[in-house]
Amino acid sequence: MLLSIITPTFNRGYCLEKLYESLISIGSDEFEWILVDDGSTDNTVLLAGKWQEQKNINFRFIKQSNLGKTNAVIRAFNSDPTGKYSVVLDSDDILVPDALRLIKEKLIELQADEIGLSFLKSDTKGQIIGSEFKLASSSYIDLYFGKNRCFGDKLFVIKTSVYKNSLVPAYPGEKLIPEGVMYLNMQIWGKFRCINRIIYYGDYLNDGLSNSIIKLAAENINGFILEKRMLQLEPLSFTDSIKNDIKYLCYCLAGKKSWKEIFLYSRNKVLLGLLIMPTCILSWRRISAIRDIISEKHINQKL
Repeated sequence: MLLSIITPTFNRGYCLEKLYESLISIGSDEFEWILVDDGSTDNTVLLAGKWQEQKNINFRFIKQSNLGKTNAVIRAFNSDPTGKYSVVLDSDDILVPDALRLIKEKLIELQADEIGLSFLKSDTKGQIIGSEFKLASSSYIDLYFGKNRCFGDKLFVIKTSVYKNSLVPAYPGEKLIPEGVMYLNMQIWGKFRCINRIIYYGDYLNDGLSNSIIKLAAENINGFILEKRMLQLEPLSFTDSIKNDIKYLCYCLAGKKSWKEIFLYSRNKVLLGLLIMPTCILSWRRISAIRDIISEKHINQKL
């Protein structure tokens, strides 16, 4: 099979129907849809049961307790996807009708050093979210941090074996590893072919992961620290290095990490030391807000 479409979902029954209908409209048996229900309490199970009976597409349904998006995606990849390539598609996103045709057309153009494709996203009004690509082929770092960087969400169609081997499980007590960690890991296998075509669309919902970065960081502080720590090892520009180190310090201070641990994994310890005071001045409100959420979480766990 050509493609495995993986969708982690939590209480998104109200928008899953649209995604299902869009997949039916593709009208092909060259893809499978793996829906992972991350402990939903709504009508997701009923919908999945109906779709299994209808057999309109190659559909697999996996249900697990509420372990978070990262672990739901890992669960899907551990279920042996049959597609040579895979894409993780959120429950509130919709593929355009000719998505599979476009993917097949562009996969033929892949070079030996490329592991997959990257496409554009638009909102439901057709406006591109972020910016177009300025490079035809790019690593993750060049794509988002280089001189010709792009902005905004993109859809990645990646070799299934590479996807699976790039995933990192969430830390104990947490539910999310930022996707940047996965894409940074992918760099050892190759680059992405960048396609300036809109292949999916969607609007940001109030219950989406992007809605509150402070709350998300507080609930997954070790995962956020990991991403910034990995970026410290990449060839970022001086300006991007400073921005990343400030965020790294912010999350470490919010998570009450020891100074020994903070400096142990840092490549440029001098620069990091010089940024301590500016970080405290610029980010103390954020640090305090994250700490408050973490403290409240610990209190609730003890009750």
